[in-house]
Amino acid sequence: MIVGLRTVIRRLLGTARRRRLRAWGALAVVLGIGVGWVPLFGVLGFELATAVALFAAVMGLDLGSALAREQQRQAAAGDGETRAGRMVRSTAAAMGMAVAVAVVPGVIAAVRGIWTPTCDWGFGIETYLAMPVATAALAGAVGHALGVVSGPRRFVGAAVAQLPALAVVAAALWRFYREPPVFSYNAILGYFPGNLYDENIRLHGALLWSRLEDVGWALALVALVASRLDVPRHRVIWRGRPVGRRLGALAIAVGALAGAAVLHGFAGALGYAPDAEDLEAVLDGRIETEHFVIHYAHTRDIDADIAMIAEDHEFRYHEVVAQLGVAPPGKLRSFLFADSEQKARWFGARGVEMAKPWRREIYLEHRAFPHGSLRHEIAHAVASAFGDPVFGIAARHGVFINPGLIEGLAVAIDWPGSYEQPTPHEAVRAMMDLGVEPSIGQLLSLQFFSVSSARGYTTAGSFLRFLLDRYGADKLRALYRSGGDFEAAYGVGLAGLEAAWRQVIATIVLPPGTSEAQRERFRAGSVFARPCPHAIAERRERAGRALAAGDHAGAVALLREVCDDAPDEPRHRLELGDLLHAGGAVARVEGEAIWASIATDAERVTSSLRAQGFERLARVAALRQDQRAVAAWIAAAAALPVDASERRQLDAERFALAHQGPAAVQLYSYFFLPGPVDTALFAQWAAEREPQLGFAHYLLGLQHQFQGKWDESASELDRALALGLPGPHFVRNAARRLAVAAYRSHDTARIEQAIAVLSRPEMTTPDHLLAKDWQDRLAFDARR
Repeated sequence: MIVGLRTVIRRLLGTARRRRLRAWGALAVVLGIGVGWVPLFGVLGFELATAVALFAAVMGLDLGSALAREQQRQAAAGDGETRAGRMVRSTAAAMGMAVAVAVVPGVIAAVRGIWTPTCDWGFGIETYLAMPVATAALAGAVGHALGVVSGPRRFVGAAVAQLPALAVVAAALWRFYREPPVFSYNAILGYFPGNLYDENIRLHGALLWSRLEDVGWALALVALVASRLDVPRHRVIWRGRPVGRRLGALAIAVGALAGAAVLHGFAGALGYAPDAEDLEAVLDGRIETEHFVIHYAHTRDIDADIAMIAEDHEFRYHEVVAQLGVAPPGKLRSFLFADSEQKARWFGARGVEMAKPWRREIYLEHRAFPHGSLRHEIAHAVASAFGDPVFGIAARHGVFINPGLIEGLAVAIDWPGSYEQPTPHEAVRAMMDLGVEPSIGQLLSLQFFSVSSARGYTTAGSFLRFLLDRYGADKLRALYRSGGDFEAAYGVGLAGLEAAWRQVIATIVLPPGTSEAQRERFRAGSVFARPCPHAIAERRERAGRALAAGDHAGAVALLREVCDDAPDEPRHRLELGDLLHAGGAVARVEGEAIWASIATDAERVTSSLRAQGFERLARVAALRQDQRAVAAWIAAAAALPVDASERRQLDAERFALAHQGPAAVQLYSYFFLPGPVDTALFAQWAAEREPQLGFAHYLLGLQHQFQGKWDESASELDRALALGLPGPHFVRNAARRLAVAAYRSHDTARIEQAIAVLSRPEMTTPDHLLAKDWQDRLAFDARR
């Protein structure tokens, strides 16, 4: 067998004058060297495996077919081999050559990994074997079988060999179009996660089942060809009966077909090809409204709130349609998963929520009311009414997708997105001050994916909101429908519109320190610009699991690896310091040293992270009962420019430290008492000890809200606002929280009170927008 295989390979190599094998080998070298210039693709990892898998599919099919034609020509020249094992040996040779060529870029990447860090050799090798190597082997076998069928005609054989690749691509695209999941398990790539934002990419058992199905189909084809093989000519006999009994080959073909068919039938349950029916079976809750069919997971929280969730869908739909001026036909479908893990298992996109506009469907994970992404995803679905006719998105000529328009429109409609952050206009102003804003031209192309989502989404959304406010929805819809033809939609080129938008942004005056406070939010680059994103995400997750299982040493070791992979990322060092401080005495000293180095590094660390370092040092001082040091560290943190939520926390801690009233001990304990603390109990005691202290009632109202005690929360927050709070950050947050608690407890009077507070002149633009949002919600509910 081995001798025969060696003979077959030697014969093919003897035809190197045809330059096919040498050409593919040279292309493999070029690919291996070329990807070294592309971030993440140059080392062993998921991106390299994806690129090489595409190459391996085409290459393997071509080489396998070429081998069949060469053997047919040798047979025609009187050099035919008559032994029955010829099909097995030649198929194995085709697979072996394809794998050998596919390995070349991996070897080059491995060598490059000597000086360019390969953060996870194990995962890199695993993905390379499971994706391009497996693809090459399958392609070599299938290409050879098709070459036997198509005969020695060179161009016909080469073309026929590529039909499976075209079929797989077409099937994958059709499945992406026709079914909800965004991930794809297919015979070419092996696995594709479906979006570019999830960093923690994993290979699951679903890939193994998918590959087994691929093997079944390929083996069935090879066995069927073998059952009709004229061995001396290495050709399929279409009429008559080949020499010798072929029952074994037929049995293998039937068995392989049956196995592949069974796997295909259970593909949804096995996790590699779930369809809409599978999702509906998993999300077996169903509620229908005027404009939605909502499929939801049965959990305690979702079941308790499903009526309100449904009404939230209707309200957000009403807002989106009112702004865009159109509505899509029929009802939208919403799939509401219990959490990110369930969503990743059945749909994909663990870290993000998505929509498929052409299906008029949105896919969400359950969050606290009101859902932060609901309006954004509904905007994607509603935009299908004026998007391209195939996908319902912004695509020029129906082909060139414009991701900046797609996401920018959703951000512009879901305005301002987060009420805790500055508006996108204000955020772009901050990016301008920091010198990190991307150009609009960059965002309205595939370069959109080279920019971090925080910067890309925000900037594109700000620009499109400017166009919506200045020129109206009609022209914005026309722009979206054209995929980015600004001249046709506005009569003005992109450059002129961008200049006008920048003039508007330049007039925005931000409070002192706002831009610097946003630096951390916009600091990170895209996933392609960060070192080892997949390895880091996976190790951080493993560290969390190890810690939950009581393996503190293992968790620390994993976070040390994370810090080694990304030595310039202070967030990972903060996490390592946290874990170390939970260890023994020596580890605690190291953890405190890490925190101190971050807190005092004004040149390389943003003020937000420095403030977190100071806060951690304050808690260490609290452990030592050194209240003076606690106050000093918190004061150092409070002196830094930080965002609104961080500022509110620091101001609360400073208030507790400075307070001298009857509730002083309870307030200090609420924030700084070491060890597990029942904060709700301390808030209750503080309110009882000092009933006229609005801050104590504010804390108690927050705790009641965390516990789902909506009536009690609304009552305490109402009282806190009446008694007075120590600063505008607390007034703002109390009013926001009051609105939620009052709405959930059906207390319209208190909602209106919250709206009045948020509408005050001294409140921020997001506060005013939030007040209007609550007003619109009340009016919408009243009409219904």
